[in-house]
Amino acid sequence: MTKLQLTKSRTNKKAQRLAGGLALTLAMTAVLSACSGSNEGGSKATGGASASAGGTEGPITISMMYDDNPSYPFNASWPVLEQFQKLANVKLDIQPTPDADYQNKLKIVLSSGSAPDLVSYVEHPVYMEFAQTGVFLPISDYLDKLPNLKKRLDQYGISEELDNWTLKDGKLYGLPFMFESAMYNTAPVIRVDLLKKHNLKTPTTMDELYETLKKLKEADPKGYPMANLNGALGLINLSGAAWGIGPAYNGFIFNPDAGKFEYAYTSDNYKQFVTFLSRLMKEGLADPEIFTSSTDQWKQKMATGQSVFTYTWISELGQTNADGKKNVDPDFELAPLPPIAGPGGVKGPSAQRINFAYVIPASAANKPNFDKLLEYVNWLYSDEAVNLGTWGIQDQTFVEKDGSRDFTDAVKNSGSIQKSLWDIGASNNNFTTVFTYDWFSKVLNNPLVDTLTTEANEKGWFPSVAKVPKLTSADKEEETMRSTTVHDFFLRGLEQFVYGKLSPETDWDGYVKEIDDKGVGKLLEIYNGTLQP
Repeated sequence: MTKLQLTKSRTNKKAQRLAGGLALTLAMTAVLSACSGSNEGGSKATGGASASAGGTEGPITISMMYDDNPSYPFNASWPVLEQFQKLANVKLDIQPTPDADYQNKLKIVLSSGSAPDLVSYVEHPVYMEFAQTGVFLPISDYLDKLPNLKKRLDQYGISEELDNWTLKDGKLYGLPFMFESAMYNTAPVIRVDLLKKHNLKTPTTMDELYETLKKLKEADPKGYPMANLNGALGLINLSGAAWGIGPAYNGFIFNPDAGKFEYAYTSDNYKQFVTFLSRLMKEGLADPEIFTSSTDQWKQKMATGQSVFTYTWISELGQTNADGKKNVDPDFELAPLPPIAGPGGVKGPSAQRINFAYVIPASAANKPNFDKLLEYVNWLYSDEAVNLGTWGIQDQTFVEKDGSRDFTDAVKNSGSIQKSLWDIGASNNNFTTVFTYDWFSKVLNNPLVDTLTTEANEKGWFPSVAKVPKLTSADKEEETMRSTTVHDFFLRGLEQFVYGKLSPETDWDGYVKEIDDKGVGKLLEIYNGTLQP
């Protein structure tokens, strides 16, 4: 599964990763250079058994904790799963665990000392909590036995993201789930038919956006030009880099010029952000439910013309435009824009390319089949495994001609390429370690994504990923004590500023002092302390 990217309940988060980046992931959700045709495991997803994955000996059994998502419940008979076991010469003893409580149950399993041989879908907070306890195998100590992984890391130039998964001891304790490159699949989106109708220019700055929304409000006084999906944090995730307040870790940004962490949500840039939103709200230019609309409510507002500007996934525009043409105007057209420039410049969302990790318990090193387990893990990063895990089965879900792949007509005409892949066990985060750009492009099936991604890379729209402080266990406990209080106060303050209960002009200094007293100052002390050798 992929992010078809970005902040809801656990189930909704995963579904939107699937929907938007296809979403981090996409998410996904970085730079588009197709995998360069290495042949670690064979070129076809249905090729013969891979010598590197098990040779001619009998299959070994590998136990595996599996994140079972209700969108595609585990099926032991999936053709892709059967091929995985056949080609890798393994028998997977899969332990499905419901997605809704997966991370909590994962903690229990990891604390028990009896974790299975391989654990899928370990999110960053859990990873960092347990990596420094000695529970996980230090993967970086075994890279000589994982040449396929090492090759991917070198090819993708992913060191910035990888640093966030590397502990202060310099070691990597997880097997990264990676996107080969970022995609410009989340963007500001506007009704370009209305811009044309009212002779308005496409906004390129926040000031121009304000003026455009004002003109559109005058044309339709009953509407609220700007709507929002994913709440306050979703809006900051998608537009924060342009405002200079993202990407952030718990609201903290590393300033490379100053060489230290700073708190974004007391900065002058953040003050400009809340002032802008407050102005939109006061003048009726933003939806009063800007932080609370459900997905269905947001879709209804956009598809009926009640709102005409938002931030969303480009790949999701097809259905909304179809509904708008049917119900509003034959010329109805929501179209994506380049990033709208703010104090942070012309920047889109962060190009995060490692969304989670697989881990191997340290105890596995003492088991007789440890070398075979590493062979299997190495094979997971081979072309053979990646192709099978993404494209599926040749001539059933994809065809290949002259070295180029495409999905079969049956898959493309099925109504959902992603659903067709799920039905056979492909595009599954538990089995697939890498999602390549060419695959993503074909799944999204939107030429605008490719065009804007090329432009994003050429013009530097993708900001750096948020730097994560390398916390010790004691640091983590202190962070946990304070971060929730700080976060809750920040969200409450944001709403009060936007809805006019607080004024950025008269109440700002009081807000800054109070949130600092609630823990920002101590957290800065902790985070900047991690930068010391």
